[in-house]
Amino acid sequence: MNKLYVGNLSPSVTVEDLKQLFGERKLPVTDQVLLKSGYAFVDFPDQNWAIKAIETLSGKVELHGKVIEVDYSVPKKLR
Repeated sequence: MNKLYVGNLSPSVTVEDLKQLFGERKLPVTDQVLLKSGYAFVDFPDQNWAIKAIETLSGKVELHGKVIEVDYSVPKKLR
């Protein structure tokens, strides 16, 4: 699974903010970033990069004053 959920985002966060955050940590993001109010979905090239993103960012990084959460995206029908 290569799609990740990024939660606890400030309403002022932009797609460019997210891409910059991942880029600063040398995490390759595809162009697929879907930003909603307070959360986003981000696609990674493969599962190894997705795992590294979770380990590197979840609960450890602050963006616009809020500590972000990163985890696997779960389709609605499976929740």
